[in-house]
Amino acid sequence: MILKELATAWAETLSRITGETDQYKIALARYMVESLLSMLLSLLFVIILGLLFGVLRTALLLTLVVMILKSVMGGLHLATPLRCALVGGAMTVILSQLALVLPFGQIPKLVQLWVFVLALFIIWKKAPLEAKGKPLTAEQQKVLALASRILIVLITITCWCWPQAFGINEIFYGMVFQVLSLTKPMAWALAGIDQLIDYGHDKFKGILRIKIERRIEK
Repeated sequence: MILKELATAWAETLSRITGETDQYKIALARYMVESLLSMLLSLLFVIILGLLFGVLRTALLLTLVVMILKSVMGGLHLATPLRCALVGGAMTVILSQLALVLPFGQIPKLVQLWVFVLALFIIWKKAPLEAKGKPLTAEQQKVLALASRILIVLITITCWCWPQAFGINEIFYGMVFQVLSLTKPMAWALAGIDQLIDYGHDKFKGILRIKIERRIEK
């Protein structure tokens, strides 16, 4: 919420300075500023968690891959950028550990094939899946859909032809994570996480309120 308020304030300030009155352009500027702030926050959590768990290089490469793919394919989000940053950082560390334990080259070819086929199908059907508040025209959606399909084909060819090359692990696992962020099971999982966080937040506020009331009574 704080990031959204900051982005809105900055976008409105920029529009006043430049004299811009087109609401679409103002909305686009707000979304871009909010996305940039959210990205910086996510990167901070990735660096901290990567250092703590000793997977910084892999985590940073994974983050770079996901950022590039998400900018084209879109994807699901949690209710706030802070939640996205925390959960995204945790998922990046988990994927980094998996990429180190099970490199792409050690995955059976048949499994690789099915992963790429499923990824192609999901991208073809779902991308771009944009967040609420991101203004896109029909033409922009068509361009992003085409770019998403080209990217996934290029990733498939690259991973298949050069399985031992530098960065292939991160490209593969980043692709898997990004593709999953377009699916309904991931939407249900994120909704569950949001509900759990909301429940914990409400519980904490309730306990805090009771303690304050008891102190006042004393």
